[in-house]
Amino acid sequence: MMLSHVSLESICDTILRLNKSIQSVAVINNRGRVMEKISRSQFAKQFPDHLNELFCMNCVLQVSMGKDFDENYGPINYHISERANLTIITFPLDENVILITTDKSTSPITLSRKIVYTINDCRK
Repeated sequence: MMLSHVSLESICDTILRLNKSIQSVAVINNRGRVMEKISRSQFAKQFPDHLNELFCMNCVLQVSMGKDFDENYGPINYHISERANLTIITFPLDENVILITTDKSTSPITLSRKIVYTINDCRK
C-alpha cells in the first residue's frame, strides 16, 4: 500500500512525537529529494540545503544497495549510523526512505523497533 502526501505529514508527526530525543523526521524519495520533513524548532536548520541534498542521496543509496541482499537475508527493517553528534536511522517505506535524526540520549535499537511498529501501524 502506498502512502499519500497527507499521510506522509501524519507519519512524520507521529514519529516525531514518539520520543523527545528525535530531532527530525523526513521522507525522501528514491532520488534523494525531501518529500516531507518535520523538525523540532531547535533543529530546523540542522543541515544546510546544499548538504541536505547530498546527505539524503547518501541515505537513499545505502537502503537501495541493501535491497540487493533482500533475497538472501530478508528485507532491511532499518539502518543505524551513529556519529559523534547524532544518530541517523533510515527506514525503507515503499519506494521512499524515512530519515530520522536523534540525539545520543536514547537506545537507537529500541527506538528503531518502535518506529517500525509505528510505520506498519500507519500503513493499515
